[in-house]
Amino acid sequence: CQVNALKAMMPDLCPDKPPFPTTAVDLGDRYILLRKRDPWSMVPREPGVQAIFQYLGPQRHGIKIRWWARLRLPNEQIACTAWRETMRPPEKVRPARHVKIVIEGETRVAEVLYFTRLPVEAGIDDDDNQIWVWKDVAVVSMFSLPDKDLLDLSCHTVSSCQLEEDDIRVIDLKSILSVVGMIPHKPTLPSGVTEDRYFMVEKPGLDIAMFGVPYEGHAAQDDQLDEQEAEAGEDDGGA
Repeated sequence: CQVNALKAMMPDLCPDKPPFPTTAVDLGDRYILLRKRDPWSMVPREPGVQAIFQYLGPQRHGIKIRWWARLRLPNEQIACTAWRETMRPPEKVRPARHVKIVIEGETRVAEVLYFTRLPVEAGIDDDDNQIWVWKDVAVVSMFSLPDKDLLDLSCHTVSSCQLEEDDIRVIDLKSILSVVGMIPHKPTLPSGVTEDRYFMVEKPGLDIAMFGVPYEGHAAQDDQLDEQEAEAGEDDGGA
């Protein structure tokens, strides 16, 4: 009772819980990198090795990275990854790995494989030592552009695309605009071809993030486990 009375009289003794776990990384512009995360840094591995090496160019030799699982966007949506979502049975997953992005001024849709932080050279300091900084990126599989004929026939309401699993790219995290739904369907296109495709739905269902209660599902449990690991000293630090 005495403790509760002190807290009531002096609220500063019991500060508010921070909005994100201590293991989160604030990337600026309201982008927050969230766990799960690889426990150790490793050399790049599939998928996306060639895309990473092409992105880094001559700096690629000897680098080690970690995969990250989630990204909070400025609109309060949380983008997830195929890395973590495919670990669970489909009926227990609310997919959030498909995102709308901007590449070279063009709006596209992609499937996030994982997020990571790449070490890149940023010049030389006054003591002639190499300066390194983190480049925050997502490794993604691209969707094709929408079928133009179907888009025109539907008055631009049905954006029907194909997942191009071989088109893997590395993109800046801040090129991600929002999480979208990509719904499987098998239409007969105006060309007469019937094939498996996906059509895009933005903000499917009730967007509870707008009520200040973003849906996290299993992610909340991940945060709790990461906090426990950090407190136990099992994390070896670094990005």
